[in-house]
Amino acid sequence: MVAETLYRPSDLFPQKEIDPTTVVVVTGMGAIGPLGIGRETMWKNLKDGKSGIVRHVFDQEPQNYPQIKASIAGMVPEEFNPEVVLAGTLSTRDIRNRLHRSAQFSLAASYEALQQAGLLVEDKDAKDEKWKINSGIIDPSEIAAIIGTGIAGGETIAKVQLSLDAGKRASPSDILHTLPERVVTTVTMAFGIKGTAYTIVAACATGNVAIASGIKEIMSGDAKAAVVGSAEAMNVPVGYAMFDGMRRALDPEPDPQKAPRPFDRSAAGLVMGEGAGILVLERLDVARARGAKVLAVVSGYGIYSDAHHDTEPSGEGGKRALLKAIDRSLEDSKTRGRKYGRVYNNLHGTGTPTGDPMELRITREAYTERKIDVAGMSSTKSSTGHCLGAANAIEAVFCIKALEDQVMPPTLHLENPIDEAEGLNLVPKEAQVAEFDHVHSNGFGFGGLNAIVVFSRV
Repeated sequence: MVAETLYRPSDLFPQKEIDPTTVVVVTGMGAIGPLGIGRETMWKNLKDGKSGIVRHVFDQEPQNYPQIKASIAGMVPEEFNPEVVLAGTLSTRDIRNRLHRSAQFSLAASYEALQQAGLLVEDKDAKDEKWKINSGIIDPSEIAAIIGTGIAGGETIAKVQLSLDAGKRASPSDILHTLPERVVTTVTMAFGIKGTAYTIVAACATGNVAIASGIKEIMSGDAKAAVVGSAEAMNVPVGYAMFDGMRRALDPEPDPQKAPRPFDRSAAGLVMGEGAGILVLERLDVARARGAKVLAVVSGYGIYSDAHHDTEPSGEGGKRALLKAIDRSLEDSKTRGRKYGRVYNNLHGTGTPTGDPMELRITREAYTERKIDVAGMSSTKSSTGHCLGAANAIEAVFCIKALEDQVMPPTLHLENPIDEAEGLNLVPKEAQVAEFDHVHSNGFGFGGLNAIVVFSRV
């Protein structure tokens, strides 16, 4: 005789449906990149029209690589000292020996974001790991952590292979300097985040996909808050060589004050950057209940694939993603009883001759179809370079700061706009003060991956 079943699977694991009426907000932001260490420094330098593009670090060394034509990059400032910036999160030994550069960036930006959100509490008796999630405010198992990357740790594989070829053995820490998921596990272990955690790889759309994934975790009821974003640090010879080997991928311009040139007729390719951007997302009622300052509403997102080509976008998936993000954002405004206001778009704008025209074409079409009032559009990659997997996440911080200050950051080096730019305000050279209620952030990646996120005023 078969024993009576005490529980049905649905009793133990009830199916949760995404609740589209859930309002998800941003309560914390952190950033590090070519424009500085910390979100405020990054934002100030961006709106002041400064560039973070410099000569390659390895191009300045005695043993340079003449076979690599591109010689400039967006580099995190040399004053970045992980042991100082990350003090209180992990032991000095762990910071020095167990984190690859992408993980260091991710931890630094997460630390800043969680501090602004007010979710950390200090253990003054602890020697090293002093900061943890304040369980008196929120259960650590109800916080998700979804942090993506493109190629984090990939440079270590090349170094290990060279060591093996030279007859040496791999070191005990090499594996930890290789794993891409270190951008998220380092964060969860440092602060004691115990909810859903994983790493996303979605090429140059990674940051927006991570943000959208955090929204879904909260809307499903599986999390009350989420630490989301992405990190990247591939400004090393092997990284640059691989991109440089691709036809028309990297701009060969040797002067760091002249590139990249998004939407300009002289655009000749992207300039690689590095860094990390992190947001703390929360359910609006949870944030208000604990008295958190709400920075922005994440009012829409859209994710679709071109299914077209490895490196040349068709625009089909990008336009569909933008329309879906707009429609969700329009519905959010309707639900909150608000008229849909003006928009600033932080364009993907990499400076590639194939990607830039397509982006302006589909963005114009989508805005025309939905009758969107556009204040302006610009590419902040003209200041930071293309931070690959970290790009959208860093730009998300810029988007929210733009919304907060009512300032549209500039597109640097824009002298002769391409035909597709006719009639559009691409905010050339200098930032512009404007009134807008929403910021659309475009993200497109290799393989036809497209993700758009919309941030709106509270």
